Amino acid sequence: MRDLLAAALPVHGTAAGPALCAFRVVLGTALLWKITADHLFGMARFFDLHPKSLLRWRYEHDEMAVKLLLSPAAFKVFYAARALAVLCLLAGILVPLAAGVVATWCMFEFTFDRKFNTLFLGMLCLPFVVATGTDAYLSLQSLLDASSPGAFFRPPATLHGTVPSWPQAAVVVLMFQVYWSSAWLKAASRQFTSGDALQKTFEQLAAVRAETPGAPRDYYFPGWFTRRLATADPAVVARRWRLPSLAAIGVEAALPLLLVFPATWPAGVVAGVLMHTAFTTILPKRLVPFGLAAVGTYALFLPPHTFVTLIEALT
Repeated sequence: MRDLLAAALPVHGTAAGPALCAFRVVLGTALLWKITADHLFGMARFFDLHPKSLLRWRYEHDEMAVKLLLSPAAFKVFYAARALAVLCLLAGILVPLAAGVVATWCMFEFTFDRKFNTLFLGMLCLPFVVATGTDAYLSLQSLLDASSPGAFFRPPATLHGTVPSWPQAAVVVLMFQVYWSSAWLKAASRQFTSGDALQKTFEQLAAVRAETPGAPRDYYFPGWFTRRLATADPAVVARRWRLPSLAAIGVEAALPLLLVFPATWPAGVVAGVLMHTAFTTILPKRLVPFGLAAVGTYALFLPPHTFVTLIEALT
């Protein structure tokens, strides 16, 4: 029975392979983008009391929110700690501790700003809390030890594992769940499959942009796009968005299966990059970290030796 389980689930241990180390860098970059954008949009003052911020007032009066209220001073300490933790995660310094701090922050942030993209980034940090050796490749220490740029990017021989670790497999399982649950919810929504959801999204973004032209907004589309796909007759615009909506469902449903087989992995990467690029153009500030982190997980679908061979060919 044990041999059958090992054959069906070829994973072993918690030692990070080169793909998980590379994903650490991608995830750190995505988180750095997020916290920088959030800071520019004023998150450092979200919990101020004098004067009280609008977000804190709404948080205090939201009966459905899980309230983990902090004093302004405690919030700022946590705020600075999570920024330092993101840099440590990116550089491969004290990775388990840094990942734990970032994951905790993401869960906390979700209590007052319920964006599932934030929760997704926090969940991607959790495997690094238990993974070992995530600083052995593409870290600050490996950069200092490398004799040349090529040596820095070339995976060390000790990381040529034959099976992925449990933390790596956990990320792959998470991505199956993310893509398939998203495809299922979209397919079950008549509003989405009819194109009405995207029509209303772009109509609202265009309206907000028109009312506050000087404010920093995600919406940046040219006039011809706005006229044809945002502000024209709603029924006509919805029909125009129907095919892209159905295509998104099909790609999300197919992506995990394409990525999990090495023969179809390149097609999955192309489809995933195109899909996330399209998603990101809708709300860049919010979706750049999500898209970058999601695409970064694609390397974890490859067998470790295949990933190493690919990197060695590129370097």
